[in-house]
Amino acid sequence: MPEEVAQAAILLRRDLLQLDILGVEAIPSAPPEGAKGVDVGVIGAMVVSLVEPAGVTAVIDLIRAWASRGQGRSVKIQLGKDVLEVTGVSREDQRRLIDHWIERHAKP
Repeated sequence: MPEEVAQAAILLRRDLLQLDILGVEAIPSAPPEGAKGVDVGVIGAMVVSLVEPAGVTAVIDLIRAWASRGQGRSVKIQLGKDVLEVTGVSREDQRRLIDHWIERHAKP
């Protein structure tokens, strides 16, 4: 399972790099010393640096498409202190939650 998550994260990063962004950096997911396993929830965690705030919508749309392509994929998006975490919901609920989150951050 960790290998599948890592591979999905690599593909997501590749897709993100096709957008007009500054960069995508992986957050290290090394287990603490003495741990017997890896927390699958942190494999694939990344920080996306945007050129401008308007790029949030493109990044979210790409992540939404990525999440809908695989069963059991979860997404946690943080912008400042506002966090959106979508796990184990239908595609329709996922779309509705993400749309609502984007609306909160859209410039008037």
